[in-house]
Amino acid sequence: MRYQAVESPTAQQNSLPVAPRKLQKSVDARLNALEPRLSWFYVRLLLAMGMSWAVQAAQLVLLDFTRGLVGNDIGMSTQVLGVYAASIFMGSIAGGPIFGHIADQFGRRIAIMIAMVFSLGGLAVSARANAGNMLIVGRIVSGVGFGGQLGSTVVLAQELSPRSMSGRLVSLLDAFTGVGGLFGVVLAFAVASRLEWRTTYLATCGLVLFAVVLRFSVPESPRWLASVGRTDEACAIVEKIEHSHGNTQKTELNFSSTLESPSSSVTKPSFLKRLIRTSAVWLLWIAMTLSSYTLGIYIPTLISLSGYNLFENWSTIGALKIAQTVGSVAAAIGFDTFGFHRCFAAFATLAAIFSVVLSYVTWSRAVVIAVTFVVTALLSACWSCVLAYTPGHFNTTHRGRGIGYAVGVSRMAAVGGSYLYPHMFNVWVLSVPGLCWVSGGALTIVAMSVSRFNYQSLGHDDDTDSSAWTSVADLENGMSSASEGVTERR
Repeated sequence: MRYQAVESPTAQQNSLPVAPRKLQKSVDARLNALEPRLSWFYVRLLLAMGMSWAVQAAQLVLLDFTRGLVGNDIGMSTQVLGVYAASIFMGSIAGGPIFGHIADQFGRRIAIMIAMVFSLGGLAVSARANAGNMLIVGRIVSGVGFGGQLGSTVVLAQELSPRSMSGRLVSLLDAFTGVGGLFGVVLAFAVASRLEWRTTYLATCGLVLFAVVLRFSVPESPRWLASVGRTDEACAIVEKIEHSHGNTQKTELNFSSTLESPSSSVTKPSFLKRLIRTSAVWLLWIAMTLSSYTLGIYIPTLISLSGYNLFENWSTIGALKIAQTVGSVAAAIGFDTFGFHRCFAAFATLAAIFSVVLSYVTWSRAVVIAVTFVVTALLSACWSCVLAYTPGHFNTTHRGRGIGYAVGVSRMAAVGGSYLYPHMFNVWVLSVPGLCWVSGGALTIVAMSVSRFNYQSLGHDDDTDSSAWTSVADLENGMSSASEGVTERR
């Protein structure tokens, strides 16, 4: 159900010229009127939410690179090992949609906090496990939290920022993946080898206390609060943001009341239109998930069979985590200059090209490290583009569920991919260059399609609260068409 802000007949009569009333900005317009700059408020927001993002990344790296220690301690059959490897994805299939509903029903911030409890609680279950089945249960519980935290965090970051800066903010948030990954490398290679993996897991669970920090340092989304009728709270938060941000932009965007938005008189999009949007988002997430895993993880693993092994040394793994941060920062810079479509097309195409080149050259240590570093950075930039682009496809009241289901569908594809890749290499006898051509080609086609058709997410005519314009460049490109649309409606 979509909540619409409407006024009573009395209020509408009071708005007539006979009895004029003072016009006020809507919550959405006031946030969008903020200057697109990183003020102290947004720096603090990035640090607080970025640390929760980094905790998730660190836990993932810890789980991935302690599998050898866990396997030596707890014997597991080949079949159990296969399920064990995909169990986090299995949890995320359910976690994304579940916490998407929680975010839309009870708020973005509470969804993030509960998701953190699930992800670290699953780690505690794994630490106490004495059999392979219990380990799988623990990883599934962690996966539920991972899927929920991913979508809810992106939505909250997007809704707390002005439209022209939301893409940059989400990309900078994604940069904390590399920061957390570096911490995870330290935990996996330095701490777990000395304190044992169980002790390391339990110690890491203490990071769940960071959920308390989120509760008191990160405000709830004022856009969501306004969408469910809690306008007093929404306006109070916006006023604090305006004061902390030091807004100097004086553009007046007036509407008939704080509760009424321009979208309230707009016809709801047809089922077919919504289906096309959702399908486009799901296809984008599936292509990114399958291609990034193939090009970023599976191809280097195959190269290690007859060339240099990137994943046997903590220093090279750490370098890849730095590459993730570099890629996300590059995406944040590129958004404001070129917009989402061009950035995504460029990053995806370059990632495919470098991967194909790597598959044909000699796999020496220097070449493998250098090219994989570049590919990892480009794939991370692609993910930043996708994360920044997705929330704009959905109205505020459905945004948590929208991105949550996208996460779930992509993780379902990841589970299938974890079984498909070995089958393609071992049964279909597809070579490393062949895998690079298939995965890189699929990613490039999807990226070029998005760029070629300039596919906007949620159009201006459908909901001004949720627009495809996530950067200054996108906003400038859409201003003329939006102005024409307003003129026609008048």
